[in-house]
Amino acid sequence: MKDRNAASRSALAAAGIIMVLTAGLHAVSYVPLTRQLAASNRESFWLAGVKGLWLVFSLDLTIVGALLIAAAIAPRLAGKVVLSIAGLVPAGDTVVLLAFVGVFVGTISLGIAALLVYVGVVLRNDAIASESGGT
Repeated sequence: MKDRNAASRSALAAAGIIMVLTAGLHAVSYVPLTRQLAASNRESFWLAGVKGLWLVFSLDLTIVGALLIAAAIAPRLAGKVVLSIAGLVPAGDTVVLLAFVGVFVGTISLGIAALLVYVGVVLRNDAIASESGGT
């Protein structure tokens, strides 16, 4: 049982780290994006919207990634239901990015993170969640 819990924690930590690193890479590309947007003839409303959404996406990945890392370090912080819902973020992002952008490093990294979250959930000991009062 300890091996499964260790594997679960490792999978969740890896998913969280991938998400935080992906968020960092995404945020770093903000400056080149703003330069390209400034050179376009888009209306200021659309420019501001794209800039804001760009940063919000990075922030969302960071927050979910931090939750996964925290759950790996202290398993009682989040039960299976919370982790399963958190896994919908990288899973949903992967589907949307595949549909609109196609396969690239960001899509692949988020897809791997999603798979790791659900591996971590499947390997997770139910007693961890019941001891914390969550599921």
